[in-house]
Amino acid sequence: MPVIARDNYPELNKILWDIKADKIQPKDAFEIYERRWGYVEQQNLTQPERKLIAKLARLFGNGIFAPLNV
Repeated sequence: MPVIARDNYPELNKILWDIKADKIQPKDAFEIYERRWGYVEQQNLTQPERKLIAKLARLFGNGIFAPLNV
């Protein structure tokens, strides 16, 4: 999977407050989604972003998305 352009995913972009890079490695994105899920406004997730999270869960979470701070 190629690097992820953060600007394409509004909620991911929001939770990357301490990362300045325009692109992020997929595994890093998955880990940040899980760690910072409490800051994600789920109602604002776009369909492409929902698909991205599902794909990341398949690739890096053995099909499981387990947010830490729900």
